[in-house]
Amino acid sequence: MTSFTLKPKDTIGVMAPSSFVEKDDIEKSRALLEGKGYRVVVHPQTFARQHQSAGSAAEKIKALHALYADQGIHAIWAAGGGNRALGLLDGLDYDLIGKNPKPLIGFSDATALLNPLYAHTGHEGFHAQVFKNLHLFDQLEETLAVLSGGTSSLNLHGVDILQDGLAEGPILGGCLSLFHYLPGTNDCPNLQGAILLLEDTGDALSRFDRMFIQMKRMGAFEQIGGLILGRFDDLREGGRPFGFTLEDIVLEALDGRDIPVVMNAPFGHGARLLPVPIGRPGTLDTQRKLLSFPLRTNTIKEDA
Repeated sequence: MTSFTLKPKDTIGVMAPSSFVEKDDIEKSRALLEGKGYRVVVHPQTFARQHQSAGSAAEKIKALHALYADQGIHAIWAAGGGNRALGLLDGLDYDLIGKNPKPLIGFSDATALLNPLYAHTGHEGFHAQVFKNLHLFDQLEETLAVLSGGTSSLNLHGVDILQDGLAEGPILGGCLSLFHYLPGTNDCPNLQGAILLLEDTGDALSRFDRMFIQMKRMGAFEQIGGLILGRFDDLREGGRPFGFTLEDIVLEALDGRDIPVVMNAPFGHGARLLPVPIGRPGTLDTQRKLLSFPLRTNTIKEDA
């Protein structure tokens, strides 16, 4: 397992694995990071468009491979979220990616890449704000603190603790509506003992219920060692009231398993999204109200 740090003067490559993005947002975020001393290379594919998508799957794969192969790029930041990152998985060259370790940074639709990349290469990524939003939210310093290794924990004070306990294992997960497609496939990391993060937005509890049931049927909740639920905002219910709460859904999916479970952790699709490494070993301690993820090996290369 390889850990990464990112520091000023390192070069960040940007590409769009999901829906198309606006150039103005990318340029504003580029200026913000360059003002902090980082170098930013925006791949031309970032501004491609095909319907809602940022170009075709082939264009995205080519861009991602190019950024991994470029020895001058130290990290890859997903330009935005949205849809269609799942469509890249069958075309990725994991041998190329594995030989050029660098973290992918993003969340939401990027969940479909963060976890398979770790599963196939063992290299960590970061569940963190997408590039286009860096200039919109006042969390850049907190994000850079985690990426640089200056912060190695997520404060869970104020969360709701459903079940107390201590868990140690790789941190995995991200957006529920993407992650639930992975268990049972070759693109899912080993969930045994994992600390699983899940969050989502803009959907109905009845649909989240189906996702949790699917993951339960695939054995995901029999394997994990701990569960951290972030924000589930902008819930949309129509017609007959569903009635079941998110807590009901989660406890039913766990089916009596005695593992630590917390809700309303500070990450999600809203204004609050604190970064967490995906693939790095972590410790969830409900008594201390802390998720810690100390650094392991740093492989970021100095510029020649």
